[in-house]
This record gives sequence, C-alpha cells and structure tokens, in this order.
Amino acid sequence: MKSTASYIRFFLLSFFLLITVNAALFSQGTDSRRPGGGGIQKNFCLTVYVNPSKTGITSEEVTGISDLSSTKGSSINGSLDVDYFFSGAAGINFGIGYSGFSSQLSLDNWSDAYTTKDSENETYEMRITGKTIVEDQKIGYLSIPVCLALRFPAAGKVGFYMKTGIGFDIPVVKSYDGTGVFSYEGYYSTYNVVLKDINDPIIGFYTNRSTSSTGTLEVKSFTMALIASGNIFVSLGESIQILLGVHYKRSLSNISTYVPPADFLLSSEADELNSFMAGSSGANVQAVGLSLGLRFYIK
Repeated sequence: MKSTASYIRFFLLSFFLLITVNAALFSQGTDSRRPGGGGIQKNFCLTVYVNPSKTGITSEEVTGISDLSSTKGSSINGSLDVDYFFSGAAGINFGIGYSGFSSQLSLDNWSDAYTTKDSENETYEMRITGKTIVEDQKIGYLSIPVCLALRFPAAGKVGFYMKTGIGFDIPVVKSYDGTGVFSYEGYYSTYNVVLKDINDPIIGFYTNRSTSSTGTLEVKSFTMALIASGNIFVSLGESIQILLGVHYKRSLSNISTYVPPADFLLSSEADELNSFMAGSSGANVQAVGLSLGLRFYIK
C-alpha cells in the first residue's frame, strides 16, 4: 500500500496541475461572460450527492488462514458539498457526508489445535474443526472531505467537473456478524484416547455445533482517505446543474487497531467465534461507483 506521504505528494501535484490548467484555460481574460459559455460564471455553490457504490473491507493476511474468500458489498453514500471557485476553473471543495463499506468473508473449512487442561488438571490437546464459516463486516464513516476542484468551461451549459483530495473519516458503524459450524475433540496422549460428541457444557466436546457471533470491530477512531471523482455537468438554468460521473475512495493507511496473536484461533471453545479481522495484520476500505449530484449556485 502506498504511504500517506505519497498521497500527500499526489495531492500537492494535483493542486499544481489545477492552477496550471486554470491559467491555460483562462489566460485571455476574466470576463464572466465567455464566448460559447452560455451563462454567467458563478463561484459559490452547494451540491447534494447520492453515490451508489461497490464497496469493500479488505483484510491483510489472517494468521493461520490461507483460503479466505471475500465478496464486496453495495452501499448508497451521500454528502452535502460546498465549492468555492477562487478563479474561473480552480477552486476548493469541502463538506460533510456518510461513507458506508461492507464485505462478506467466507471460509469453507478450518482446523486448528492447542494444548490445555481440563477441570481435573489433565493435559490434553483440543482439536477444533469448522465449516461454512461466514462473516459480514460493516463500517460506516462520518466523512469530511477537503478537495481541490476543477471545472471547464466555467460558465458553460455542459462541461466537466472533477475533484481530488483527502477525506477525514470518523467511524459511526463498525460491526460484524459471524456464523459457522464447529466440532471440538479432546485428545489425551497419556491414554491415547480421543473424546468427542459429548454435549456437556462443562466438557464441551461438541460435534457440528452451530455458532453465531455479533460484535464490534476494533477500528481507529480517526482515519484519512483518498477521494477522487469526475463528473459531466448539465445546466438546467442559471443556478442549477445536474452532475453524473464516477467516484473513488480508499483509506490511506491501516484502519484496524487489532494486534493479531501468533496463535490466533477463530474459535477456542464452544459458542465462541472471533472476527477474521482480529487475526489480520491490517485492513482498509475502498469504494468505487456512480456519482449523482444536484448543484445549486448561490452567487
């Protein structure tokens, strides 16, 4: 994953390019009525966005698990943005919105073992197998974007608008729901015997026990994300535009606060099911989808 410093350099480069393009596009003057523009240039606007997106929560390698499958989810995100164009083409964008991300993780089969002691202080090896393990993860952020914006032409009836920058994200949703079927066996090497299929809560050697778990994902209280979007705008009047395009968002660094143990277990005993993220070395979120906007020029 690229470092945060790399994205900051990209951000600064984008700013330079916006200024350069702005100078090139409007080097012939600053008259708000431009030939072919079809309207009066205005520099301050509000935009309501609705963004249907394909989203994902991607975990790094999970300790002891190699065949984990991931399916991206869908979300409808939204925001209220403010743009101020300090010149004909270039400006600054900021606002507030909600960004939701989801993924479904699945594992067909899993097995592990560890040494422990029973209620009579006898040492044995707990052997665990699991199947049809599924986990749904959801993370939602209150997002505050700060972006550089570019439009051309500045006063046209039809044109292009883009923005790129950083989103400052605070998690408001961070949940997981997991299910699976697990079996537990106890191997006593002293007696060379395996105990299983004993449905006693004290002994806990269950066979094909359906297990479910709901909990809170441990994620950072504040993260930053790269934001980029491009839209075609169509003016419906002097003060209203509709926008249609695409958008992209990705976290700049690891969002997880889990410290995975070397001996991570999805389940160590009956009715326990841990999140896959708890055994992962890191996680990030990303979204790509449509960008639909309704823009109102104030002045």
